[in-house]
Amino acid sequence: MKIMILADVHINKAVEENRKKITFNALKNAFKTIPCDLAVFLGDLIHGPDYGNDRESFINDLRNALKFTGNVPFAYVFGNHDSEGAVSKEEILKIVGENKNSLTNGENYVLKMNGETLLFIDSGSEYDGPESCYDVVKPNVINWAKEQIKGEKAILFQHIIIPDIRDVIEQDDNGVFRFKDGVDYTGEMNEEPCPPDINTGELEILSPYLKAMVFGHDHINNFECELKGVKIIQCSCTSVNGYEYPEYQQPTVRLLDTETMTTEIINV
Repeated sequence: MKIMILADVHINKAVEENRKKITFNALKNAFKTIPCDLAVFLGDLIHGPDYGNDRESFINDLRNALKFTGNVPFAYVFGNHDSEGAVSKEEILKIVGENKNSLTNGENYVLKMNGETLLFIDSGSEYDGPESCYDVVKPNVINWAKEQIKGEKAILFQHIIIPDIRDVIEQDDNGVFRFKDGVDYTGEMNEEPCPPDINTGELEILSPYLKAMVFGHDHINNFECELKGVKIIQCSCTSVNGYEYPEYQQPTVRLLDTETMTTEIINV
């Protein structure tokens, strides 16, 4: 099975029209040129805060983005910014569901497709308290997920990376974050990973039933490593609307082959 992963598209009302055009062209190119069995929007498809109270523009941009999927089956998982504007998660899910090729089934759900078990978890937005910047995956969601995938080897798709990534990275004398010596990894860490500051045990509890966890959120990181026997896949953004770094202004998607559990980064 081939899964095309689109992370942090960040469709944005506030950016220059040319950047918005580039982003929409990237979506168009991805769905027209890359054969896949499933596409996954890995959160922050649209940047809610920049729309303010302009619900009409938000809804139109979201609908226009989803039109590029054509007939390709797709699944949608929430990022921390999608619902931070005037359009709620319930309304976003309703718009997503207007597309007959959407397999999305709520905020947290499981798909069984082509012999694979695919788990989608909403990692939330901001944490309600000073203990963490980003929200955590709640214990009840983790326990629900465990019951859904018990006895399987599933692939999890979630926007914000797990706190356990901090166990294998360090900051050097120049302030640059990198993997610790001896850690087996591929790809690049170009910014500090930004998980929540509280660990609710998601990896510890779910690792026996997972073969991979796929994350976005950190726009310019594109590495792979292993934690507790689970393959960690960090995807960079499918957009030019993320950060103001000229050297990272190339939209990419990641194509996951579930038979070999290998990935390919493709410029779009």
